[in-house]
Amino acid sequence: AMLGNYQTHLQNHPGQDFADICYTAGVGRARFAHRLALQAPGVTEAIEQLSRLRAGQDVPGTVRNELEPNTTARVAFLFTGQGSQYVGMGRQLYETQPTFRRALDKCSEILQAYLDRPLLSVIYPEPSESSPLDEPAYTQPALFAIEYAMAQMWRSWGVKPAWVLGHSIGEYAAACLAGIYSLEDGLKLIAVRGRLMQALPRGGAMVAVLAPTAKIMAAIAGHENRISPAGFNGPKQVVLSGDEDALQAVVGKLEADGARA
Repeated sequence: AMLGNYQTHLQNHPGQDFADICYTAGVGRARFAHRLALQAPGVTEAIEQLSRLRAGQDVPGTVRNELEPNTTARVAFLFTGQGSQYVGMGRQLYETQPTFRRALDKCSEILQAYLDRPLLSVIYPEPSESSPLDEPAYTQPALFAIEYAMAQMWRSWGVKPAWVLGHSIGEYAAACLAGIYSLEDGLKLIAVRGRLMQALPRGGAMVAVLAPTAKIMAAIAGHENRISPAGFNGPKQVVLSGDEDALQAVVGKLEADGARA
């Protein structure tokens, strides 16, 4: 019946904004156990898909499910770490989503006291400008701010996490969202962290090696003054840290012996 209602509405109101219809369908619907979702770029395609679904035909890209009685779906937010940054990240969200824009503007305002260059000009530089986004002093505050703004946007849409989890920088953003500390304290902490990490000597590097731990530790024997394990992620995955030249030499030998890095 609902498929028919939507099909009729779309046919009778072809001038309505499709994005507005999708928004209302997402935030205005009752929490019934039977769910169906479809993907369409516009009204015409949605009408066609609804017609085929009503006829019992399979439509690629649709998802149909039924929730168990008395159960509530719970969501986890996962926040990424350093290395995922790129110039222009989140630009379309910044231009079109008020909640995202307000949150990112607030982060940029707070960070004025800790950064030499305004955050927004680092993430969204002018076409003729270069950006220091890949420098840790800017990478870390930028990722924190983008992740915080995205989380606030999702929450404004009614998607609220039961759990938050993060890797590296993402841990700090997750902790802030969980209320461990305020946004102001979180940004100050991450700005100082990034500045301290950037002050480390040049020529250092890190590499993740996929091989048995014993094999990796044997390979770095004799190089302890230049290489050390930075993290044991699993029985066959170790992160090494140290002098870049020494790392390349050791990793080259490990790869020749079948390891992946």
